[in-house]
Amino acid sequence: MISHLNGILEHVDKAHLVIDVGNVGYHVYISNATLPRLPKLGEKVKLYTLQVVRENDISLYGFLNKEEKHLFSILLSVSGIGPKAGMSIISSFPIDKLVTAITQGNVDLLSSVPGIGKKTAQKLVIELKDKVAKAYAIKPSDMAVGIQGDQPVISDSISALVSLGYSPREARDAILKSGLDLSYGNVEDIIKQALKSLI
Repeated sequence: MISHLNGILEHVDKAHLVIDVGNVGYHVYISNATLPRLPKLGEKVKLYTLQVVRENDISLYGFLNKEEKHLFSILLSVSGIGPKAGMSIISSFPIDKLVTAITQGNVDLLSSVPGIGKKTAQKLVIELKDKVAKAYAIKPSDMAVGIQGDQPVISDSISALVSLGYSPREARDAILKSGLDLSYGNVEDIIKQALKSLI
């Protein structure tokens, strides 16, 4: 099982890319959400991958953060949702909006995804509502709970990191690793230190 790839971005297409790892080119399927966040060709990239093995095919699906990969694997646990449908769902909305749609039972929004009908959207909600609610605390204020310091400042810092493309959980972990005294830090200082810990 290939859990991640760290190499040089060699080729990018609409639905896949090729990453060179030790002179071996890996063909990896990506979502539309990943495409605009990729580095330039020839630059380093790290992808968290899920290997899907079917009767006549072995494929790799890649994501820039663990949260998207985890949500994709959760979607695949629903009968009737294959990798293509899973990527279509991941491509359609930001991860926080998708998680909110599942946990709040927003069938209309989910069924607006190409290839996802109302029955499949209902099945997604029924089978994943509790699982997704436990796995993701998406609101920045939820992610700030348990971190010692000025809660509004920490919550704003998490929001700012999320707007830069990091998942809420990655933002929380980065702030915890920043080493700052969060009782006195301001948003700008926290973000600078958190970004250093993410490099």
